[in-house]
Amino acid sequence: MLNSVILYKDNLINNVKQIKKENPYSKICAMVKANAYGVGDVAVVNIINDYVDFFGVSNFNEAKRIKKYTNKKILIVGPLDRECISTDFSYACSNMEDLIFLKSLNIPVKIHFKINSGMNRFGFKSMKEFKKAIQLILKSSLMIEGIFTHFATTDEYVEKQMKEFNKYVKLLKNFKLNPIVHADNSFVNEKYNHGLDMVRIGFSLYNRSDNWFLPTVEIKSTIAEICDVKKGELIGYNYRYVSKKEMKIAIVPIGYADGFDLKYIGLSLNVDGKKCKILNICMDCFMLDISDTFLKKGDEIYLLDKFNSLKLYADHLNTSEYEIMTKFSFIRAKRIII
Repeated sequence: MLNSVILYKDNLINNVKQIKKENPYSKICAMVKANAYGVGDVAVVNIINDYVDFFGVSNFNEAKRIKKYTNKKILIVGPLDRECISTDFSYACSNMEDLIFLKSLNIPVKIHFKINSGMNRFGFKSMKEFKKAIQLILKSSLMIEGIFTHFATTDEYVEKQMKEFNKYVKLLKNFKLNPIVHADNSFVNEKYNHGLDMVRIGFSLYNRSDNWFLPTVEIKSTIAEICDVKKGELIGYNYRYVSKKEMKIAIVPIGYADGFDLKYIGLSLNVDGKKCKILNICMDCFMLDISDTFLKKGDEIYLLDKFNSLKLYADHLNTSEYEIMTKFSFIRAKRIII
C-alpha cells in the first residue's frame, strides 16, 4: 500500500514502564478505546498485555474485539448497553435504573460505580441515591469491583472533584467494602498523582513526546503523482485553491475519508526539510505545494513524526491532540509494528 501506520513496540513498552515507575503501588488500566486512540487496539493489547492489569474500552463491541487477545480484565467505561451483558467483562454503572436492571439478571456481573464529581456527563451525583445503590447491591449477586470518576480539567478543579469523589469512596468503605478506587488519567496522574488503587492511562501510552514518554506512531505516505500547474488553474474541487503562479504539486493518497480534515487546507507540513502547504483535500487524496523541493513521484513523506506532530495539527484546528489522534483511526493503510 501507499500509506503506512508504523507502531514502535519498544516505545510503547517504555511508556507503560514509565507509568508503572511513577505508580509502583497502583494497578494500571490501559485505555484502548476508539481503536487505542487510533493506534490499533489489537496491536497495543498484544504488546503490553504483560505490563498492565486492566484494559479500558468504551463499549461491548470494543471489549469483544480484544477479548481473544488478553487474559486481563476488561472494563467497559461507557454507558450500559442492556442488550450486551456478559460476566466476561466489568461494567461502569452510572445510575440507579441500570443497577436495578443488572440486579434483575441475577448473575454475578462485575461493576464499577461511576461518580459524577463535577464533569456532568455520567455518574451518580446524589449521596442519598448512591447509598440506596449500595444497599441494593448488597442484596444481589452483583459484584462491586471498583469505583471511579473522570476529571474535566487538569487545573485546580481537579482537587474540587477529588474532594467530592472521596465522599462517595468513604461511604462505600463504611459498608466494609474495598473496591478498586481509580480516577487519575494521563495528565492528572503526572501533575497530581493521588496514589489511588489504579490509574487509567490513555494518551501517555501513545503519542506524547515529553519528559520520559516517547511517541509510538508515525504515519507515512507516498507521492502518487506530480503535477505542474499554470497560473490561474484550479487545484482540486470548488475553487478552494486557484494557482497564483506556476507551481509543482504532489498528489498524496490520503483524504478526508482517512480522517484528514478539510480544515487542514492551508497547513504547512515539514517535508524533506521544507515547509510545504496543503492546497486542497479530496476524499482520497490531498494536494501539496512542493514547488521549492526536489521531490518526485514515489518519494515517501511523513504526515506524523517528530516534525509533523499531533500538536501541529491540533493547533491548526484549535482542538485537542486527542481528537487528531483518533481521526487517524480512519486511515486506509498498512499497519507495521517495528
